[in-house]
Amino acid sequence: MPDSPRAFISHASEDKGCFVIEFATKLRAAGVDAWVDAWEIRAGDSLIRKIFSQGIDEADVFIVVLSETSVSKPWVLEELDAAVIRRIQDGARLIPVLIDDVEVPAALRHLRWVSVPALGSDGAVADIVGTLFGSNLAPPVGAPPAYSRRSPQLVSNTVDDAVLGAAIDLILENGAGAYGAEQLLEQLPELDLTSELVEEAISSLAEQRTVEVERSFGGTSITRLRPRAWLAAMNARGLNVDELHDQLLTHFVNHSTTVGFDVTDDETVGALVDVLELEGLIGRASRTLNGAAHAQVTVRGQRRAREL
Repeated sequence: MPDSPRAFISHASEDKGCFVIEFATKLRAAGVDAWVDAWEIRAGDSLIRKIFSQGIDEADVFIVVLSETSVSKPWVLEELDAAVIRRIQDGARLIPVLIDDVEVPAALRHLRWVSVPALGSDGAVADIVGTLFGSNLAPPVGAPPAYSRRSPQLVSNTVDDAVLGAAIDLILENGAGAYGAEQLLEQLPELDLTSELVEEAISSLAEQRTVEVERSFGGTSITRLRPRAWLAAMNARGLNVDELHDQLLTHFVNHSTTVGFDVTDDETVGALVDVLELEGLIGRASRTLNGAAHAQVTVRGQRRAREL
């Protein structure tokens, strides 16, 4: 469509003074080259040539003004027939504009029309101008929620990852416990999360066997991470987990207990003990009330320790 689209305005002469001239003037002021017979046809001009050759044939859009008078006018209906034909042939836009509460002609009922009683004259002009120049009627799109812009570090889902990170922070600060949505949300004030999203993430992490949970009438809480998940998280945070694994095995060879192994936090030590047991490097560990683990190193563990 050109910079100033030409709009042929089909109307009844009775509507010219009460609506069409002012309406067309507003369209022209808004950048639409409105074509009205009163402005284009001079004394001695051919009505047929002016309306059908210059008006209709050169129009980019047809605006049909529908009123109680125009819907019964043969001349308007004749112009409309020509417009419909050209629209089908050339793809020109056809816009019905209702200025009265009238029944829309059958040829126009499939189109969206502009109602002046509903929008007012200025609103109708703004609607048409927005249509012709492609303005967006929808409100602007805001920024996506902050959690969606966060790069996941431990698990692929950004919400799951944020909740997992918050749980790790709480466990490192306070030890294993029961951390529900409210406490986890307090750790993530900048991410635009809701309690529902956090609850869903807790359940998702439990289904992935990443965390252990406790369920109650108040909701689901994370109690701790599973051993391998915890060690993977600590490794991602820069802790040399493999080195600690070997150091703890050697400590068990020498002492049969975690007592005195103070090189990292208690939760990581506990996860390492579980992994050593799962790997068959130590026997079944027993734990005292203060959290210390006691276990004998297996033959496999002794051999592995001699290789270190």
